Amino acid sequence: MLGDNLKVFKCKICQEGYLGDEAPTHCPFCGAHRPYIIDPEDFDIPEYALTDVSRKNLEEALILEVGNAEFYFCAAAKADNVADATMFKRLGKIESEHAATIAKELKISSPDISRDKDMCSDKNVGNLSESHQREANAISHYTQFLSEATEERIKEIFTAIIEIEKDHLSLTEGRF
Repeated sequence: MLGDNLKVFKCKICQEGYLGDEAPTHCPFCGAHRPYIIDPEDFDIPEYALTDVSRKNLEEALILEVGNAEFYFCAAAKADNVADATMFKRLGKIESEHAATIAKELKISSPDISRDKDMCSDKNVGNLSESHQREANAISHYTQFLSEATEERIKEIFTAIIEIEKDHLSLTEGRF
């Protein structure tokens, strides 16, 4: 139950609000770490123009995030235990939020996320292995995209998402 000190917080990355007694350690929507959870009064994203390179990189990141979300929802549906089903479903929601965040920066509508149950393995171990590969791939791409970004907002987003994807990578360490 929430106490008498209920406060409002906002995530600088996904721009979602959170109600709680204190800032969460991670954004419950996108997984951003605590430094990105701020007082809404401090929230300001200055206008900026995307370079062609950042636009291309965001478009590629959007494709990666949508694909990862779709994979995770498939893996959740086929998981052979409640813990992994819960983990995969949560990862799917987080990756969907990343896609929505990227779409905001591109000033386009959030993409539809398919719930196709044929894009993952029927075996948990295969899905854990693929999850690990997908997260490592995302980290590699986003590290490159971060190095190519000149806009502070885009640097902030890729820095935060790299941290989040590293958290995801740790979930599968030694499990396949």
